[in-house]
Amino acid sequence: MMEIKELTYTYPKQVSPILKGLNFHVDKGEIFGLLGPSGAGKSTTQKILIGLLKGYKGSVQVDGKELSSFGRDYAETIGVAFEAPNFYIKMTAYENLVFFRSLYRRESEHIEMLLEAVGLKEAMHQRVSEFSKGMKMRLNFCRAFLHRPSIVFLDEPTSGLDPVNIAKIKAFLQTEAQKGKNNFHYYT
Repeated sequence: MMEIKELTYTYPKQVSPILKGLNFHVDKGEIFGLLGPSGAGKSTTQKILIGLLKGYKGSVQVDGKELSSFGRDYAETIGVAFEAPNFYIKMTAYENLVFFRSLYRRESEHIEMLLEAVGLKEAMHQRVSEFSKGMKMRLNFCRAFLHRPSIVFLDEPTSGLDPVNIAKIKAFLQTEAQKGKNNFHYYT
């Protein structure tokens, strides 16, 4: 599914690369995590893999195709949950997900099913401004899976969650992995 070979990246105006010769392979349905201290290049790697940073050296292949050759359609195949979720706070959880669903051409998951899976179904008509950090993180998680992506990138997906909700997130990820989705986790 994903093959990364000799991935190297140097930020503009820097002399030394932040990534140098990174290699790994992720099979279909595998849950893969990048661990390391601050400054190790986890966020840079994620930005390359989701297509935000261009000009890398080495090879990043997704389903046998070089990442740099994908067009805008690549966004249709990936789901991303950044560490700091952003939502329209005057809208409800449901309204936010309806809006984000409209940005994709792909068939989407049922919003109620996603919200129920993460324990937010009863809060779906509540404004996001009233949500706790943990509730926003769970809504962010739903948004990443909304358009049925084949690869999902999660940046600290359990940050701010209690043990009960961490268990719900992990169970959901295991179910999705069994369906063949790749899940990337980035922890700082």
